[in-house]
Amino acid sequence: MTRFSKIIFVHGGKEAYPEIAAYRAFFDGLYETMEMPFASLAQAGDLTHGIVWMIMGFYPKRPPAGLVIHDYRSLSVGRLWRIKDWVKRRANAKPDFRIFQNEAMEKAMGFEDGVTTLFLPMGVPPFVATHRAKTEETHDCDFCYIGVMSAERRTQSMIDSFLERFGASKSFHLYGEPESFLVERYKEKTNIVFKGRQNQQTVFEALARARVAVNYFPNHHPHRLQTPTKLLEYAALGLRIACNEQPQSRQTSQRYGLECWWGAAHDMFASMPEDLVWADNRAFDPAPLLWPRVIEKSGIAALLKEKGNV
Repeated sequence: MTRFSKIIFVHGGKEAYPEIAAYRAFFDGLYETMEMPFASLAQAGDLTHGIVWMIMGFYPKRPPAGLVIHDYRSLSVGRLWRIKDWVKRRANAKPDFRIFQNEAMEKAMGFEDGVTTLFLPMGVPPFVATHRAKTEETHDCDFCYIGVMSAERRTQSMIDSFLERFGASKSFHLYGEPESFLVERYKEKTNIVFKGRQNQQTVFEALARARVAVNYFPNHHPHRLQTPTKLLEYAALGLRIACNEQPQSRQTSQRYGLECWWGAAHDMFASMPEDLVWADNRAFDPAPLLWPRVIEKSGIAALLKEKGNV
């Protein structure tokens, strides 16, 4: 019997964390699992036999848990990112394990304290199989983008490139919460449609009705180090994908053998063909991308079991 009875997934409370749902689905049955913002951790009761798995921000105090994991899903953004990451490196409490998406992110943080590191890439939910593209369905838009829409990500560069290339001749649906300046900037462009934030299953259904799924991923720090989650989702759905040139997008495409059309880093639509016909990913097997396999392959489950039996 493991001495760890529960895993508490802790986060900052401001963002959506789809990976936590995947983690909980994987570990439910092995441990009691729960999720809460850091500010509520004191209400979790006795943590002596608990694992506190922290989606990282700035946490300088170690919680009184049996085991503490720091999971760096992303790195700091904005003009002060160097200072923010330096503060995290110097002032965050020392955990028992650290998790990164990949070696590039581990190297960027530069910890040198001997803490065991594991790599847990991004994954996609198993229910993606029920939404995979099977035939050419009726389309309700030409292009569909899902993700963050902000000045920091330079989303306007993507939309401006689209308008410069296609004008009003093609439609572009965007899912997520756009910053207000984007809504104002494109309010008179009827073919630019901000659809708002939707649940993942609804978004997957919407993607099946688009001719092309757009993977626009910023080409600056920290995004050049992070895996483009939406590219994984698009491929798992079997979609036709357009990407801007970006190191992690290229590496992800090559690692899994994905079919993509590639445009310039900062003007991705400039040379796109008019007919929007290139190879899709319906022949791609999404099994290696599914969260259960990704988590199992990381080794974290075996390590927790081993530590619990000490």
